[in-house]
Amino acid sequence: ITSKVKSSVDLPVFVKLSSNVSDLKDIAKAVEKGGADGIVAINTVKAMKIDLETTRPLLANKTAGYSGKAIKPIGVRCVYDIAQAVKIPLIGVGGITTGEDAIEYFMAGASAVQIGSAVYYRGPEVFNVVCEEIKTWMKDHGYTTITELIGAAFQ
Repeated sequence: ITSKVKSSVDLPVFVKLSSNVSDLKDIAKAVEKGGADGIVAINTVKAMKIDLETTRPLLANKTAGYSGKAIKPIGVRCVYDIAQAVKIPLIGVGGITTGEDAIEYFMAGASAVQIGSAVYYRGPEVFNVVCEEIKTWMKDHGYTTITELIGAAFQ
């Protein structure tokens, strides 16, 4: 699929992967082999809510994607695993609400991060706040560039 998309467009192609698979590393390798410019990891995780009063699944589809702060450890683990399997850039996604959350993704191997759910409860200023928190943390810990943080967990 990746190679078909790459041959059809003149834009960078970043493939978003889900943690809801049996072997994320193999899929990441296939995406890289297909010519992807990068990988975005992860998408939402499968979840379900049951209405206690009706005893039925709350959603018509029964399951849905769950996102936000609670999936951050899953996202960090997925980025860590993928970073060991491929050489293309990774964008870490899932539960980033603070600068420290973003730094954790960088240390796991992400070269960029995506913020989504945090906008709902912290507002659009979350982007500037997270950037300032990253700068402060880096200064306090003797780092001068983001690249020093990328993959630091592997050292």
